[in-house]
Amino acid sequence: MSTQAESVASQKILSFRRYKDGETEKDVELKSNIFQASWSYKCPTYVHRTPPCQGSCPSGEDIRGWLGIVRGMEKPPQGMEWQEYAFKRSTDANPFPSIMGRVCPAPCQTGCNRNVLEDYVGINSIEQYIGD
Repeated sequence: MSTQAESVASQKILSFRRYKDGETEKDVELKSNIFQASWSYKCPTYVHRTPPCQGSCPSGEDIRGWLGIVRGMEKPPQGMEWQEYAFKRSTDANPFPSIMGRVCPAPCQTGCNRNVLEDYVGINSIEQYIGD
C-alpha cells in the first residue's frame, strides 16, 4: 500500500515549460524548427481585432486606414496623390471629413493607444486636413 506522499511524488509535475533550461529533445533540431511553412516556435501570433480608436468612434470610420495613408505606410495608386487617396478612403464612412474634424468631440482620441505612451494622436485635426 502506497502512502499519499509517494503518490504525490510519482505524479508528473506540470509547468508551463516543456523542458528545463538548456534541455531539448535529442532528435529535434531547433534551427530547422524555428521557421516552418505555417507556424513557428519564435513568432508571435496576431489576433485581428478592431483598433481601440476605431471601436470608440461613433461614426465607425476606418481611422487606421487613412492614418496609414497619411503616414506613408500605404501607397496610393499610380497617378493619384496621397491626399486624394486619403480623402477617398475617409469618405467611405463619412461624406464630410473636414466638417467632422471640426465638430466631432473626438471620442476616438480617448481610446487611442498612444495615451499609454505619450499623448493621443490628433485624429480630428488630421481628418480636418484631409477634408480641406
